[in-house]
Amino acid sequence: MQMSVPLHICMHPGCRRMIPFNQRFCEEHKQDKSKQATNQERMQYEEKELRFYKSTTWTKLSKSFRLRNPTCASCLKRGIIRQAVLVDHIEPIKTAYGWQHRLDESNLQSLCQTCHNAKTAREVAQRRMRSPDRSTPALKF
Repeated sequence: MQMSVPLHICMHPGCRRMIPFNQRFCEEHKQDKSKQATNQERMQYEEKELRFYKSTTWTKLSKSFRLRNPTCASCLKRGIIRQAVLVDHIEPIKTAYGWQHRLDESNLQSLCQTCHNAKTAREVAQRRMRSPDRSTPALKF
């Protein structure tokens, strides 16, 4: 007598198909192998960044940098004085150069939330334009 494989619901939002437990998606919602590999790569990549941003080293450095540089660098260039709320990497740590210089103060700037959001949006748009499949960062470290 053959044992039946445990089933669960497809992980695709809204799909209610029952599939074998060792699969994530039903046939209709399966991603192709290249996308799966790309997503796994991206997750590992983002985990590395996340570990860095949660590290004691980064926490101490960013706090001391912001205390010494309390105004938004981007606003200041436009003649506006606004309090900075975070420390940003000028060259993003998503790039090889940025990762190498992630602790160099010459690669840091204090920014307000508005300027940081605008800078991040520009960087994401640039990476998408350079990336072959437009879903992954073009530069890796």
